[in-house]
Amino acid sequence: MHISKFPFDKISALSSKDTFYQLQTEKLKDFLSFTPDKAGLEAAFLQRKKNDVDRELLVSVLSEHYEGHMASEKQYHNIYKLSDPNTFTLVTAHQPSLLGGPAYYFYKICSVIHLADQMNTFNPGYHFVPVFVSGSEDHDFDEVKSLHMYGKNIVWNTDQTGPVGRFKTSGLREVLDTISNILGTNENAEKISQTFNEALEKAKDYNEFVFFWLNHFFKDYGLLVVNMDDKRLKKSFSPIIKKEILERKSVLLVQDTQEKLLELGFKPQAFARDINVFYMTDGSRERIYFENDRYIINNTNISFSESEIIQEIDNFPERFSPNVVLRPLYQESTLPNIAYIGGGGEIAYWLERKSQFEYFDVFFPVLIRRNSVMLVPKSIVKTLDKLSLKLEDLLLDEDKIITKYLEMAANGDFHLNIEVEEIKEIFSKISAKAKLIDATLEPFVLGEGQKISKSIEAIESRLKRTLKQKEDTSINQIKSVRSKLFPDNGLQERKESLLPYLASEDKDFLSNLIQNLNPLDKEFLFIYL
Repeated sequence: MHISKFPFDKISALSSKDTFYQLQTEKLKDFLSFTPDKAGLEAAFLQRKKNDVDRELLVSVLSEHYEGHMASEKQYHNIYKLSDPNTFTLVTAHQPSLLGGPAYYFYKICSVIHLADQMNTFNPGYHFVPVFVSGSEDHDFDEVKSLHMYGKNIVWNTDQTGPVGRFKTSGLREVLDTISNILGTNENAEKISQTFNEALEKAKDYNEFVFFWLNHFFKDYGLLVVNMDDKRLKKSFSPIIKKEILERKSVLLVQDTQEKLLELGFKPQAFARDINVFYMTDGSRERIYFENDRYIINNTNISFSESEIIQEIDNFPERFSPNVVLRPLYQESTLPNIAYIGGGGEIAYWLERKSQFEYFDVFFPVLIRRNSVMLVPKSIVKTLDKLSLKLEDLLLDEDKIITKYLEMAANGDFHLNIEVEEIKEIFSKISAKAKLIDATLEPFVLGEGQKISKSIEAIESRLKRTLKQKEDTSINQIKSVRSKLFPDNGLQERKESLLPYLASEDKDFLSNLIQNLNPLDKEFLFIYL
């Protein structure tokens, strides 16, 4: 792969807080336990040894999850090694987006696999396991129901409600048929379609469907896909669930941290509630609130006294689901994790959590920004060459790119700013002479000069419009290229699916991504295809 790298502050489509974290992390030290670099990772796993988890339970649950799923030798080895106190995880997570959703879903996973391989290379005597946590308990179906490819939006139509991972797979056949038709019939495309079809045939629910196809894509790299919607894992987490429900301290801790982050320009990322736990059944996931000494399940007739809700947690821990504010604690209290690899928005909301983690006595991991990637097809490179533009030119906003192109096309001759300055200088001299004769004439003379300057500026605008008309074809090519790389002025990775690239590029494309996506590299990657 040929790769160009650009500093984050050159990418205008990135948020300011995203750039801040990559380039000015030291200013956020009060909100971090470790620096997001190699030294921070090494300090983290040494500290993590003192804050271990129930490894026996974790290995038992993972072994059962992978039973009968044709796990790779590397996956079996990673599961086995998790019983060793010198083995740690590196985690990324996401909602179960339809067939991965936008490309960054895959970039997260590639980043965490690369980092695990790197840590294993440089830290003999320790072992590091890449983990993907699928947020199967999330109930915001609108966020996961579609994917975008080749200008088309493909949607999974279903009227199911509640935690998405527990959905039945009805309606997915239509999605897979559409995807298969779009991807075509080359060897890679057919393998992708076959993978999804086999996953659909074997899965009893959407969570298993996601597990099957993800496992197929990444099993040879040792990635473990973890389903946190498990009664045994919830049982282990139940002391924290009880503490959150009874003491209700997260809201104060998070809000206090949010106020401090606001001083650095970080707006609140997640709305913390008095109780950050949902009550969950297959068809619903409703928040719990406290009122008149009762714990009430929103939009239902269900309520509990304090003793009753404690008994409910003990008997049915799987019915209690952490929201976005509590979910990181569930993850970190279950896995022997040292680092979370996520996008800019995720890192921003993790920054709000340190004091909350301390309150619940849970290890707070290293926070590492995943790689951001722009894939640049050969057709775009050819167009840029034809237009005598460079890739970095596309980092400008559209009007500035067009202006730069017009300057090249006309050798800059349509600009009249020099002439405007000359006119201003002439009228300044005239006004000085007029002032000697009659001081009241000075503003009149300067006003006349300003009128002429504006007339010249209008002439420049006319020249530019005429040039645009002559260069209309090229300008449309510029707009087309930029819209492909920055759809809706956003990032390609946040809209476009990776599947078309997996289908059209060579069979080593995914391996090459993993090899090149190092999340400790704090630059934006442009990959030429």
